[in-house]
Amino acid sequence: MTKTHQFNFQQLKLRPNFWLWVIFFLVVVFGFLLTLCVGKAQDIEMRENLIVYAKTIEQSIDCQPFSVVLNTNPELLKPSDLKNLEVQLNSACKANKNCHFIYLLYGESSNRNQHQHVNFLLDASPQQASEISHLGDLFFEATDGLKNAMSDKTALVEGPVIDRWGTWVTASVPLTTTRHTNNFVMLSVDVAVTGWNKKILIKMLTPFAFTLSFLGILSLLMTLNNRREQAVNKILDSTSQIAQLVNHDPLTGLPNRRLLEDRLDQALKAANRSEDIVAVFFLDLDFFKAINDIHGHLVGDQLLKDVAARLKQLLRSEDTVARIGGDEFIILLPKVKDELQAIATAEKIIHGLTLPFTIGNKVIVQKASIGIALYPQHGHSSDEMIKYADDAMYIAKRHGRNCFRLFS
Repeated sequence: MTKTHQFNFQQLKLRPNFWLWVIFFLVVVFGFLLTLCVGKAQDIEMRENLIVYAKTIEQSIDCQPFSVVLNTNPELLKPSDLKNLEVQLNSACKANKNCHFIYLLYGESSNRNQHQHVNFLLDASPQQASEISHLGDLFFEATDGLKNAMSDKTALVEGPVIDRWGTWVTASVPLTTTRHTNNFVMLSVDVAVTGWNKKILIKMLTPFAFTLSFLGILSLLMTLNNRREQAVNKILDSTSQIAQLVNHDPLTGLPNRRLLEDRLDQALKAANRSEDIVAVFFLDLDFFKAINDIHGHLVGDQLLKDVAARLKQLLRSEDTVARIGGDEFIILLPKVKDELQAIATAEKIIHGLTLPFTIGNKVIVQKASIGIALYPQHGHSSDEMIKYADDAMYIAKRHGRNCFRLFS
């Protein structure tokens, strides 16, 4: 209803820092992915090291003595033929405290499609006799991955897997001297997963700690920023409240005389450029003192609020209604076509105010007298316009009240 030209302090209010939240989210995602990548890289590195360890053992043994027999018929081999090899592998297994099982496996055929079974050639693990597999025994726990690796003659790392002996990672590498035999041999080493996950977690601690540190810094910045926002917004709220008190009537919330004069000055300047007419109404409630005397000041104050609300309903959005004290109101119509439009608005207000007001259980009929001054016909400054409208209002009072008079 009342168009304000005052600065809106709410526009200055700080909002939560959007970009800090974006950075926070990106750091969380990046830190999570980096931590996973570092853990994955450590796992891959340990698997590669295990392959190197198995290849080192493979290169230290000589399979040439039995490769010819293996190429023809593995059943012709005897455990005694592998005794020297068993001693070598047994020593290699004992050299690593994490190594528990080491064994040689062979497939039934060099044809990839026929590698359905995997057999033990030699189980050289330094374990109890009951846990040692014998030459030609079927390896029931052979996985599809191991069968494919034996068909492709490639190295393989599997696990960690859990069985009745514990949790293991198995590295299998091909024996070079048997690559071209019908019954290709694979050397397998079972290593206990002692500290495997621990090593991965330790490696992941660095990016994880970096991410937490960065998030801690961001959280601190966001906390400081929020406190700064709260402090600034509190100041702006206080400033806005002060501006409200300075420029508005505390009872009705309408603009006061100070704000009205500012708007009137602006309206006169605009009218001077556009050659529009500006109308100023000086409105005084008739016999308002009797309301206070009869019904009390609480009813009188509520009546002033209701009158203010009804005046705003009766006016245009670009018009201003201000309370300048007591039961006196000034109405500013910044753009009026002619004198007839101003008169029609005054008649509309007088008629609108004659409708009863209901306050609690009391019905009150309140009337008003209005004086009208027009720019540039009557005055050229805000002081003149208000004075002439005030003079016209007193003329209306002398002519019976509940009416309007145009300044002459």
